[in-house]
Amino acid sequence: MDTQFAEKVASGFKAAGDRMGRLESDLKECEQVLKSNQGQLRRLLGMIGEATRTGVAPDGQPYRRFWPTDEHAEYFGEIILAALGKKSLDSYAHRDLGEAVPSAGGVLVPDELRLPWIDALGRYGKFRANTTVVPMTSGSAKVPRLRTDLPVECPGEGMAASKGNVTFSQVTLTPKTWIALTAVSNELDEDAMVGVGEIVGRSTARSMAKQEDLVGFAGDGTETYFGMTGIVGALRNVDATIGDIAGLKVGTGNAYSELTLGDFRGVVELLPEDVDEDAAWFMSKKFYYSVVYPLAEAAGIANLFDILSDRKGRYLYGYPVVFTSAMPSTEANSQICALLGDLRVAAYLAERKAFTIEASRDVYFGNYQTGIRAVERIDVNVFNVGDTTNPGAVVGLITAAS
Repeated sequence: MDTQFAEKVASGFKAAGDRMGRLESDLKECEQVLKSNQGQLRRLLGMIGEATRTGVAPDGQPYRRFWPTDEHAEYFGEIILAALGKKSLDSYAHRDLGEAVPSAGGVLVPDELRLPWIDALGRYGKFRANTTVVPMTSGSAKVPRLRTDLPVECPGEGMAASKGNVTFSQVTLTPKTWIALTAVSNELDEDAMVGVGEIVGRSTARSMAKQEDLVGFAGDGTETYFGMTGIVGALRNVDATIGDIAGLKVGTGNAYSELTLGDFRGVVELLPEDVDEDAAWFMSKKFYYSVVYPLAEAAGIANLFDILSDRKGRYLYGYPVVFTSAMPSTEANSQICALLGDLRVAAYLAERKAFTIEASRDVYFGNYQTGIRAVERIDVNVFNVGDTTNPGAVVGLITAAS
């Protein structure tokens, strides 16, 4: 065999071996990149299934393509390019989730999941869902409140009409920042079959909504309620003597077992006619089924249709009943246990910064964890619960002092 030819063959085999070694190394690197991003890839593919199911892409357009949006396709491409060693994902690692998915990086949760979380605020938050939400563009604002309507007169033929006045007062809104913060193991996120970020996000939305309810309904101005006063606190602030508060019906006794249907009818009698149309009851589910419903059964009002049907609508004296855990379920003296009224004309929920979810690996970098932070900047202001002479837009039932 020609020596030069043999050397060329050996050189060729060596080059091929080196190439195979590099390919093996590249494949291992590719595997590592794909493995480290499997959580993001799984959720991207999950979005395809969701868009297919609903027929609507995350951008609100009809879904007709494989990827829900061009941004999702681009982000998937970035992951694959990084796996092939063509591009680094470092630029995607520490962005918040308040932007589109590629810039957010999908550190833990894609941006599209924010929409269900925001929806959850309305679903779980009974105060937000029933009051007036006021968007704000500054750190503090004075919002007008209509006090009296424009008078109407009939001056007669050829007679001049008198100028009437609409009177306003001002409600000051000063939002405060609410924060919920947690840290999640990166291994948990990478290995989880269900997106950990989605679970944490829904939990956070529920917590925010429940806190809004606690402040909006039960707030008494203390630190527990972030210094804000809700409906119950505003009613109690009218006067130290509960019998002198025009918007409260004092129950027959201080125990739930002593309350009567007449007590609830008395609350209805207090409600001003101008807020009657959109009024609703607000009470805890336990209070409704341990106090109100037994009274209806005893009076022969409740029937088998109400008990056995799948109808979930609940009414009391013609007004819908809204359940909220912010209202009490355990009896106490001088306790406002049920409310009736129109929250939209009784209170404002000012929103300077809407509910936002952000994620970062910076703070917990050494622990190999991702920090998840939920933020909203809001204020609750209750301004129409009446005084010692006239009831306001929301009235209530209070148990006796003893």
